[in-house]
Amino acid sequence: MKGKRLLSMMLAGLLTLGLAGCKGVPSGGGDEKFPSKQVTIIMPWSLGGGPDTIARQVASYGEKYLGVPVIVENKTGGAGTIAMNAALQAPDDGYSMVVANGPLFSLTPSFQQVNYKLDDITPLTGMRITEFVVLTNAKSNIKSIDDLKSYAASGKTIKYATTGGPGNDSYTMIAVLFKLLDIPAEAIPYDGGQDAINALVGNHVDVAIGSPPVYRDYVINGELNCLGTFIPEGIDVEGIGHIPSFKEQGIDVEFTGMDYFAVRSSVPDERKQILTKFIQDVYADPDFQKSMKEMNMQAWNATEDEIKTMIEEQTESMKDYIPLIQ
Repeated sequence: MKGKRLLSMMLAGLLTLGLAGCKGVPSGGGDEKFPSKQVTIIMPWSLGGGPDTIARQVASYGEKYLGVPVIVENKTGGAGTIAMNAALQAPDDGYSMVVANGPLFSLTPSFQQVNYKLDDITPLTGMRITEFVVLTNAKSNIKSIDDLKSYAASGKTIKYATTGGPGNDSYTMIAVLFKLLDIPAEAIPYDGGQDAINALVGNHVDVAIGSPPVYRDYVINGELNCLGTFIPEGIDVEGIGHIPSFKEQGIDVEFTGMDYFAVRSSVPDERKQILTKFIQDVYADPDFQKSMKEMNMQAWNATEDEIKTMIEEQTESMKDYIPLIQ
């Protein structure tokens, strides 16, 4: 009788262990609760820019919603390709995410050889819609496109700051703008949006391109002027007001960019779902929403299909712009 009772207890213990081992997501043939260690977000752009700021906000909620620390690791250069390659070389275990954008697939391959394709990654969820605005230093007295033309007509070659070189969306769009305006201009590349704005504030360049969280305070303080945005309907920025589009100003150029979180496509689906839920939980957090509002930003909670559709649309529209600057 005692033997049977002991056997029953052993079987019950084994069953309990077996059920405990079933929690989490299998990895490499073994059972492992996911995540059980730090998760890294690989960031293609430098500290202080729009995507870096949002990624760090999301990462700060790692312990709360994922149960482990989440960090952001900046790997700049190559119009984002260095970070993309790093993400694709990382183990496909879900412990590495990457922040990507549309131009990595719709634009960059037209300017440089890349070692990846869209099928290599799975977008988890959107991060933000990129609202690029062209800016000048207030001391230059360039407050409009007409002022910009007059400045160029004086014989000066305009120097403009971009985040990266050919293959980067900010470089391409501002280069297209100058081409359509028939204005001589020289691109000065920087690693990120904050670096570009710092160069403009410091009068090292004449023009820069940026998104609201980077330039907003400088415009409100009267240090920078907004010339226009590539968003076709224009944008409204709290504290600044309406910024007209270049379309509204009679210049046939438009661009709506986006950033999003992604992982290697070979990461197990269960882990993709856990990471996606983590980001969506953060987006729904009232404190996160408050922080985003204070930066005049809104999380773009787009699905994988929506992101891929937008990349396809970008690829098509870029066919009109790329020949202008190649």
